Amino acid sequence: MPRLVPLAAAIVIVTAPMALAAPTEWTLDLGHAHVGWSVDHMNMANTVGRFNIFDGTFMIDETDPAQSQITFVIDATSVDSNHAGRDAHIRNADYLDAVTFPDITFTSTDVQLLTPKTGKLFGNLTLKGATAPVTLDFEMVNRRTYPAFIPDYNEVDVVGFHVTGEIMRLDHGMDFIAFLGSPTGFAVSLDARFDLVQCADAPDRNIPCNWGRVAGFKGPNE
Repeated sequence: MPRLVPLAAAIVIVTAPMALAAPTEWTLDLGHAHVGWSVDHMNMANTVGRFNIFDGTFMIDETDPAQSQITFVIDATSVDSNHAGRDAHIRNADYLDAVTFPDITFTSTDVQLLTPKTGKLFGNLTLKGATAPVTLDFEMVNRRTYPAFIPDYNEVDVVGFHVTGEIMRLDHGMDFIAFLGSPTGFAVSLDARFDLVQCADAPDRNIPCNWGRVAGFKGPNE
């Protein structure tokens, strides 16, 4: 099972027309999710990358969004900037210290809707053993039911999100500077895109609810 970093953005589900009496669990579709980052490099083209292993828990209260509980966990060792040497450096103690602190975690503390589809997600981010508050912006891209003609999608409800934010690496003890005018910026931009699905009544062969979660499970090529 992949580790988890908190994407509180899922809270946007509160905008749905159907009111629920209590928080409802939604499942992260691991086949349609991306957690990306970028950081300044000497005021030139940003260095960009992603994390390849992550998961989350999303308990959404549609009648009272502030009561929603969202946790997202990222496997720090899964950092990927398409450069093996750079990734090895990011994993060592200068930056993530991923051997000592393998999990990056986010836990929501509050949600504020600004419009029916956008808002802010507040929470605590624990990175390299240090916890600091963080504010994320989220947008609900769309909410729909998968059409019946897609095999093994079973007409489950799905909602898509785009989440952005900024993390200050000094807040988490990442104060490494190679030289004056350090080539690595201090603000790290987050860009996450993912779908959440309603899996309560989904069959065992449902693709978005089970892909990446069940050993040997075969999903679609899309």
